[in-house]
Amino acid sequence: MSQYLKGGGSVKRVLVFASLILLTLFPAITTDYYVLSILISANIFAVFAASWDILAGVTGQFSFGQALFFGVAAYMSGALNLYLGLPPWLTIPLGGAFGVVVGFLVGLPSLRLKGRYFTITSVIFPTILGIIIVEYPEITGGETGLYGLSPISSDILVTYYGSVLLMLASIYLLVRLANSNLGLVFKSIREDEDAAEATGINTTKYKFLSFAISGFFAGLAGGFQAHLLMFVGSYVFNVFYSLQAMVTAALGGIGTIIGSVGGSYLMSILNEILRDVLYFRVLITAILMLIIFRYFPMGIMRKIAIRFKISIGSWRGLEELKRIKDGHNSRSQRP
Repeated sequence: MSQYLKGGGSVKRVLVFASLILLTLFPAITTDYYVLSILISANIFAVFAASWDILAGVTGQFSFGQALFFGVAAYMSGALNLYLGLPPWLTIPLGGAFGVVVGFLVGLPSLRLKGRYFTITSVIFPTILGIIIVEYPEITGGETGLYGLSPISSDILVTYYGSVLLMLASIYLLVRLANSNLGLVFKSIREDEDAAEATGINTTKYKFLSFAISGFFAGLAGGFQAHLLMFVGSYVFNVFYSLQAMVTAALGGIGTIIGSVGGSYLMSILNEILRDVLYFRVLITAILMLIIFRYFPMGIMRKIAIRFKISIGSWRGLEELKRIKDGHNSRSQRP
């Protein structure tokens, strides 16, 4: 995990090791089923939000349809387990693999639609599939969904550490990918797709690849949740799931990947604080989000990075801010 944060030396090492120790030893603090379930859910949604961030924050393909990958993989994992008897440790990665296929299919419209047009169109995909799911109850369970799926484990501690492993491995791989040469190509598409094409980059191929990668990790999260709840229904295609991934990533810092972890834990804590005011939860959450985004427009994790003068995750904003500042100073010094 020490490679998540590069540069900044001791501050980053302290943050990294403190986070690892807390995640590893938390069950020693409490083994309460309810508390551990909240943390497991936070880990799953951190992966889901990060899968959106690699697509939107890094590649610039702003989608409202991330729930499609999540939901398809959840149903696929559930069906493979329920109808073929495959164990969760096999159905979850298979669900992720199916998310890759769906990612390629969803990537097709992006060849002709760009910017806001693709963003608007992306909402349609999960909505349509949600309707199809309800129309074929003999396979999908219809409105009632698929029940009786095998749990990740009968031991909540095993499930907890499984979610931690999934989250750490996913974030690590996505950060490494975003900081690689492939990630540099993704970012060039985000900044100026036409300019990227002019330099000889096959933007079609790389956008397809971005959708596939995003679909895979969203699929892993969806499959894990299906077995965690031992149930999956058409609700997974609700646009709320896509919005939750977006808000979580934005709260931590879009384009950082690792910010999805901080955003997910903050959202989970907020949801639990407001669970007793069910009817006002959405309104209170919206107000709090407006306040947070007002004072932390770049995300909380990026605010921390700037405060301690470190680069974080896949974000190298300090270098960008320095270049902007140097450019401004040089212009102001001109006669």
